[in-house]
Amino acid sequence: MRDIVHAELGVTAVRPDQFPTSDRAEVAFVGRSNVGKSSMINTMVNRKSLVRTSQNPGKTRTINFFEVEKDWYFVDLPGYGYAKISRSESEKWGAMVEGYLKNRPQMLAIVLLLDIRHEPTKNDKMLYDWCCHYNLPTLLVATKSDKLKRSQLQKHTAMVRRGLGAKEQIMPFSSLSRAGREELWTVLEERLANLRSPE
Repeated sequence: MRDIVHAELGVTAVRPDQFPTSDRAEVAFVGRSNVGKSSMINTMVNRKSLVRTSQNPGKTRTINFFEVEKDWYFVDLPGYGYAKISRSESEKWGAMVEGYLKNRPQMLAIVLLLDIRHEPTKNDKMLYDWCCHYNLPTLLVATKSDKLKRSQLQKHTAMVRRGLGAKEQIMPFSSLSRAGREELWTVLEERLANLRSPE
């Protein structure tokens, strides 16, 4: 299992001028409210409470950059699709997130989280299509895989993939059982190695 020595909150931002200026590779975690972004980041860095989790959807209202080792920022983005926030606030969050995702040369991957138990929502599909339109490096991860029997995983990942209209594979993940952690780290490290290797 990959051991993480250093992981801490580096920067909390609401505007581009507050974003980190280093050239560390950035991995952005996006998805609807309560899909498990905070839990996933905690699992990936092998910490219990680096990122605060909440039972209340819509808690994250800033872009939080977590320093991971010397190579990475893991970026926790506000969740979308939470009904109890105002439309104007939702639009403000959307503009902040889109501005970040489109304009970061350090972006190594966008990890789009989807609940494996359910078909993708309209907002899930919209974000996936948006990432495809801008040719952003997107990884699809289906969370809460521990909620299903092993025999159901293939059927449900196919359902999510079909609902998105996606061609790429979908990686099941569980913060509870840690299933998918090593696979996701392998993909991210391969991308970082390819980025740094001379052509």
